[in-house]
Amino acid sequence: RASLHDKSSLRIENVRSDDQGWYECKVLMLEQQYDTFHNGSWVHLTVNAPPTFTDTPSQYVEAKEGGSITLTCTAFGNPKPSVSWLREGSLMVSSAKYKVSDGSLTVLSITREDRGAYTCRAFSPQGEAIHTTRLLVQGPPFIVSPPENITVNISQDAFFTCQAEAYPRNLTYTWFWEEDNVFFKNDLKRRVSILIDGSLIIAQVKPEDAGKYTCAPSNSLGRPPTASAYLTVQYPARVVNMPSVIYVAIGLPGFIRCPVDANPPVTLVKWKKDGLPLRIDKYPGWSQMDDGSIRVAEVTEDSLGTYTCMPYNALGSMGWSPPAPLVLKDPPKFSVVPGGEYRQEAGRELVIPCEAEGDPFPNITWRKVGKPSKSKHNVLPRGSLQFKSLTKEDHGEWECVATNVATSITASTHVQVIGTSPHAPTSVHAVASSTLANVSWEAGYDGGFQQTFSVWYGHVLKREHLGPHDWLSIPVPGGHDWMVVPGLEPETTYQFSVLAQNKLGTGPFSEVVTVNTLVFPISTPEPLVLLTPPRCLTANRTQQGVLLTWIPPANHTAPIQHYVMEFRLGERWEVLDDSIPAGETELLGRDLIQEAWYEFRVMAVMDDMVSEPSNVVGVSSTDFFPPPEMVEERGLARPVVAGIVATICFLAAAVLFSTMAACFVNKQRRRKLKRKRG
Repeated sequence: RASLHDKSSLRIENVRSDDQGWYECKVLMLEQQYDTFHNGSWVHLTVNAPPTFTDTPSQYVEAKEGGSITLTCTAFGNPKPSVSWLREGSLMVSSAKYKVSDGSLTVLSITREDRGAYTCRAFSPQGEAIHTTRLLVQGPPFIVSPPENITVNISQDAFFTCQAEAYPRNLTYTWFWEEDNVFFKNDLKRRVSILIDGSLIIAQVKPEDAGKYTCAPSNSLGRPPTASAYLTVQYPARVVNMPSVIYVAIGLPGFIRCPVDANPPVTLVKWKKDGLPLRIDKYPGWSQMDDGSIRVAEVTEDSLGTYTCMPYNALGSMGWSPPAPLVLKDPPKFSVVPGGEYRQEAGRELVIPCEAEGDPFPNITWRKVGKPSKSKHNVLPRGSLQFKSLTKEDHGEWECVATNVATSITASTHVQVIGTSPHAPTSVHAVASSTLANVSWEAGYDGGFQQTFSVWYGHVLKREHLGPHDWLSIPVPGGHDWMVVPGLEPETTYQFSVLAQNKLGTGPFSEVVTVNTLVFPISTPEPLVLLTPPRCLTANRTQQGVLLTWIPPANHTAPIQHYVMEFRLGERWEVLDDSIPAGETELLGRDLIQEAWYEFRVMAVMDDMVSEPSNVVGVSSTDFFPPPEMVEERGLARPVVAGIVATICFLAAAVLFSTMAACFVNKQRRRKLKRKRG
């Protein structure tokens, strides 16, 4: 490729980058001999070349989700090119996710979002070279088109979509109804099909097909993702599980029910009795309820017959129910009723009697009102409740339930377990100002010993760094059921809980209440909120009931809105009236349970703040109240005694007035006699 040109010039054809370097030109005299040449000349040849890649990653590279990968590009050129990496046209720089250095790109903690094209660019003044590599991320599928809730009518087809993306693409789709594979559900497996794109088709849907359907695509890598949707099936109203015989208790209120299944809801239920349309208005005390059932105020022999019903909704009806004869049965009757209250020490045995009789013979069960008991208890053969070893959880209201085919009856009792730690306070309420919080609560059962309280509170935002044991606590003096917590920060969220304790230990924490403190005032001080309890509550029995009277609070910084009167028969306070007008200071309690001891207390309400309770007064519902005309022990009626006292007072006043008048007249006469003598 090299030759002399014009006798002394050097010509190089098809110049290559390796031709670059120093070249020496020498002139030789043929008729002379030289040991060394002193007439040479050096010339440097520089070859400019555009960038070219000498090493690049493959056009497609694979990486597992969660791993990392390094892509390397090496380029040659003159001048030396700079190598950079781009994604979606944007220059990539080193970060926590990517490391870029000397033409290499490292992708860390690979996720499916990292899949796609990465471009290597070599650039110099002589030009540029570009190479693109696509990263394929191996991992579990990702659902790009999840199913959506649908509503169809009975006998129509239902269609759910479920499309997923994944690499590798060997996707298989599994569908579930509730928790079962759709192909394992007997009546459903013959009517479902799964398309290649993951869609689910349910042919000729039935009401039983309604529910949650879940799509789970898989490619054998990782845990398959899931997406769920609900199928709602609309159908005409129908009767399901009509009893073969309807049992009702004679002499008690009863129900003749039509077990309806409908979507949309039932709008009408028609009845037949003995094959003829039933006219409910012809039967005194009969009425039809919203669900179509018939309510009988008192079951008699008029109720005997065979009944059928037909429900309707917006889509119509599926027809009449099977006929069901009505049979009268005697209701259960308690032969032994549990007492009103039982007190026993923890760890001891307690048996509460309860027996019932009837035809058919009733079954007796026991249940705890409210929170179920976690302790072991037995129902003896005749129906009594046995606690072999009483625990704290057994404390509370219990009901004995006697049931036969006709109806159920209940009898309640209260179990008081003595010798335990206190029960948790209830009805915790907190009202906050900018720096204070007024926390009130209702004391739980004390376990048979005097209990004290402490208020626990903590900063909500600090809960990430602190646990409940890092909360602050303040002891409550004097066994009060309220406490003012000072030293709070303005505009801050706090949580409060109350803890009770007695000599046997501490009880559980109460419920946690959350409040926000107010903004701290800048110019005007925060007004003092003061509300003292109502005073001098008294209870007097009358012919009409218990007359409760009280005096309004002595101090209140705002008008009283209304009063709340509470009563209790045991340990739990209940509301008698929570809307007594502010101008009223008396209330008549009627319809008291006989042979019971009632306690009453009243509270005032001001600006959503409830005062402390007033003094507690008690009264017995068995007190004797003589009618107005009954004679008292001394033999005189009350009106007669009042008349006698009034007469005596009048005569005494008259005698006193007459004496004073006589003295005045005598004095005047003496003065006249003196003047005449003078």
